[in-house]
Amino acid sequence: MDDSGGITESNLRKSSEESSPGHVQHFLPFLDERGRAITQIVLEYVVVFAISITGLVTNVLAILVFVNLVCLSGLVTNVLAILVFVKQGFQESVAISMTTIAVWDLVKSLCGVLECLTGILSLVDSAAAHTWANISVVSFNYLLGFSSYVTSVMAAYVAVERCLCVSIPLKVKWLLTPKVTLIACLVMSVVVFGAFAVMFGIYDVIWEWSDTFNATVAIYRMSSFNLDNQNALFKYYNISGIVWPLASFIVIVIATIIITFKLKQGSKFRAGQGNSFSSTNLALPASSSSQSAQQQKQQQNLSKRDRQVVRMLLVIIIIYIVCLSPRIGLYLAKYIVYDLYFLRPYHHLFMFVVYWVWIADFTNGAVNFFVFYAMSSSFKTTFNTMVSRKNARQ
Repeated sequence: MDDSGGITESNLRKSSEESSPGHVQHFLPFLDERGRAITQIVLEYVVVFAISITGLVTNVLAILVFVNLVCLSGLVTNVLAILVFVKQGFQESVAISMTTIAVWDLVKSLCGVLECLTGILSLVDSAAAHTWANISVVSFNYLLGFSSYVTSVMAAYVAVERCLCVSIPLKVKWLLTPKVTLIACLVMSVVVFGAFAVMFGIYDVIWEWSDTFNATVAIYRMSSFNLDNQNALFKYYNISGIVWPLASFIVIVIATIIITFKLKQGSKFRAGQGNSFSSTNLALPASSSSQSAQQQKQQQNLSKRDRQVVRMLLVIIIIYIVCLSPRIGLYLAKYIVYDLYFLRPYHHLFMFVVYWVWIADFTNGAVNFFVFYAMSSSFKTTFNTMVSRKNARQ
């Protein structure tokens, strides 16, 4: 056809090329090949960055929600544990030591709740959130760590206490009276916490105007005491942070080995006594036979309680190893790498690791109630009685 819109040979050729499989119609026809390549690379980076940021934000939010839940549950569970021990009375020394652990775990959980207020404040006032975050670093962060060291030492004391109960049961009653245990718990708490209390003075909190927030905010910086004694101070701090938990761990392991050996030895002895009772029952009258059977039943119940003690100690040791190992590893790394600390070249890496250490500490402080409830029949009975009475009153 002619040029008025008909079909020509050139139009047919162009139409066939566009409809061929090898022909690519570009999304941005106004760009050349180089421009389209650059645009494609930019779009890929934008998409990947958006997906990465979305994943990072969701993961961070999940971690923050988890930490808040663990801290709040720690507050509730430790208060309940203290109430149960108070209800039981402090006639036995183990109740005093367990109450001391619950009190320090309560302090850890409270520190976690206070630190998590930063996220809530950021929704209302970013300047106040920034101030609270800086104050938390120099106060609640250290209080949390020092409380963890006290609980580790208290766990070692409980292990030694149980070891003595199995090794010298006739003498431990007058050796570890409730008064002696109370004094020992107070002394250990003061000594361990006091050994680290000097670290509260390494930073100064000052107020200054911030152009970013357009308000006066609190910041922290190294104090003159820190600058004058920095090398000796942090060497002491790092060594103390390694020695106390490691020493506690070694004591717990040794005490547990002794307890396990003694309980197995006692179980074999009672099993032998049970066999001797069963062999002599044939020659005894009916009344004596029933009395022997009752004694054998009591011995079997005692053996069951021994196994519960071993399982409870093993659970405590596993929790201790899992939850305290990150803190020991962090302090070993700090001792080797000097710049791994606040306001030093590896500040952000240190903060990232500290968050995971906090999660371990908070988890350790929140789960002890469930260990007590699952492993201690008297604790479980007392707690159930308290709950049933409260429900009956309502």
